[in-house]
Amino acid sequence: MRIRILALASAAALALTMGMAGAPAQATKAKSLTFNVDLTSSGTTLTTLPGDITYGWNDLDGPTRWGQRSADVRFLGNVDYVRGTGPFGGFVTVTRADGVQLAFSVTGWATSPSNQSGTANTRFQGTLTVIGGSGPYRGATGTGTMNGFRKSALGSPVQLSFSVTVQQR
Repeated sequence: MRIRILALASAAALALTMGMAGAPAQATKAKSLTFNVDLTSSGTTLTTLPGDITYGWNDLDGPTRWGQRSADVRFLGNVDYVRGTGPFGGFVTVTRADGVQLAFSVTGWATSPSNQSGTANTRFQGTLTVIGGSGPYRGATGTGTMNGFRKSALGSPVQLSFSVTVQQR
């Protein structure tokens, strides 16, 4: 009888100790998303200097799909190009038709053909870092890639694909 009481007391103490330690950490779930978009410039502030140096910012937006829903993409980007090639960066916000948002930063490199001056026929590659979101994406984290192409000069439409793996809480 005494052993049985000790065993029950030990089990109760263990359960109490585990309860005091708090609930287990909230699990996260990964979700892969891809946004294909043709972005057009709604505003730019670009400066071109001798030596085919171009720098400044560009505000791009366009429609996409987020699963079965329509969405809009806004890309606030900055560039620092020599002969159409160089680093770019910025912030992307994808807003679903129901108002849910996902935001990420972009760091990348633009490459224009070496036999041309200017910024036409440029290819883009970049990395994405999720910085947050709203609704079910509040507190989201994650990483991804961006690839794309622009046929004409800087400020003309850009075709981009954003692929990101999002960790939702």
